[in-house]
Parts: sequence; structure tokens; C-alpha cells
Amino acid sequence: DARAKAKKLIAAWSVEDKVAAVTGTEVARANCVGNITAVHDWPGLCLDDSTSGVRFGFFVTAFSGGITAAATWNRTLLRERGRAMGEEFKGKGVNVALGPMMNMGRVPQGGRNWEAFGADPFLSGESAYETILGMQQGGTQACAKHFINK
Repeated sequence: DARAKAKKLIAAWSVEDKVAAVTGTEVARANCVGNITAVHDWPGLCLDDSTSGVRFGFFVTAFSGGITAAATWNRTLLRERGRAMGEEFKGKGVNVALGPMMNMGRVPQGGRNWEAFGADPFLSGESAYETILGMQQGGTQACAKHFINK
């Protein structure tokens, strides 16, 4: 069903339109750190990155960092945190939240360890899973980032 809808949507698009739909533009406009421009009737996408809430916005919540949320080992809390973040991103006009951050914080000196869910692979995976489901329930697409390297 989704494939048929997508084919119908882009049937009249030119190659330039298709390229525009997969190419980012206008970095740091409004609440967006990245944008995908509108094409015909399709409104485009606003992307924002913050693992603890909406990055560029007034009157937003500063949610606890991933490491703090994961330390609870509480799936319900992780999912609810994700849902609340998703609702706030959506409320600020953001379509895609660039997060959660899933680095495996194995080096204690890592300055961004607080964003992720810790060094335990099981805890990190389950925390990311619950957070992503929550963000989606809140109406925002989640885009997990900083995947494991070598």
C-alpha cells in the first residue's frame, strides 16, 4: 500500500524534483538544522538534532540525557521519555529527530557519552528501541545516529 502511494505521489515528478526530495537544503532555518525542500504538493521535511529535546526552540524541555535515562533500566520510562520528546519535536514543526544517539560509550573520556545509553550493548539497544518507538508514537520520525565503526 505504501509503495503504491509513493509511486502515485512521484509519478509526475521530474528527475530534478526527485533529486530535490533527497537532498538537504537551507541548514539552520527556524527549528531545523537541515531541510528537505518541498516538491509540488509534498511539503518536504524539517530535521532537528538533539538527543535531549528540540535544539533550536524557545520554551522547550531539556530532557535527561540518554545515559541517565538508560541507568533506570525502566522500559516504560524510556518509552515515555521518547514519546514526550516526539510530541515536542512535532509541536515545534520538526518531522525528523536526528536521534537517539547510539554510540557505545566505551571510552570514558568521550565528551558525548552522556547523549548515548552507555557501554552495555544490550542496555543500549533496548534503550534505543524504546526511545525510537516512543518518538514515533509522539508523531516524529526517529533517525538513530553515530553507528558503531570498525
